[in-house]
Amino acid sequence: MRFAFWTREIAGWALILLGLAAFWNSYVLLMNKLVFQAGPTVFMGFIIFRGGIHVLKVAVAAQAARTLPESVSTTTRKPPRYSIQPAIGPTPQKAVLPGPKVARK
Repeated sequence: MRFAFWTREIAGWALILLGLAAFWNSYVLLMNKLVFQAGPTVFMGFIIFRGGIHVLKVAVAAQAARTLPESVSTTTRKPPRYSIQPAIGPTPQKAVLPGPKVARK
């Protein structure tokens, strides 16, 4: 499992560097007055860069979950007990029930 963490970490940093390279490419295109060619490159760089940040967040979350103590991760809590409260408002209950309006016998 340790290998999966490092794989995500390396992939995240590689995507961030690839995104920065795309931004640099768009900067070079803009300096050469190629505005329309730089637009798609900026968009691709943004998507790749954000993907790299997301993969790094997943790697850090996996590392944090792995170091969580077993006593904390396996405890089960009882669901809270809710008390049934009477309806508040002037609307009668049978007026809000779904279904056809049929007279009851």
